[in-house]
Amino acid sequence: MQQEVFVEGMKCEGCANTVIEKFESVKGVESASVDLPSKKVTLDTRSVIDPAVLDSALVNTKYSVLE
Repeated sequence: MQQEVFVEGMKCEGCANTVIEKFESVKGVESASVDLPSKKVTLDTRSVIDPAVLDSALVNTKYSVLE
């Protein structure tokens, strides 16, 4: 299934790659892709992942999930 979240703080491809890496380390996330202009991250997941769990994956970064 697909799930979309918006992430604040991404400004470049390096930022996007960091977010993808962090999200792909979350249990249940199979892959992630970023649309940088809209700040939208599309996740391929096994089930819906709580946005708070995704936000906690970004701890110690300058990014955060928008609710």
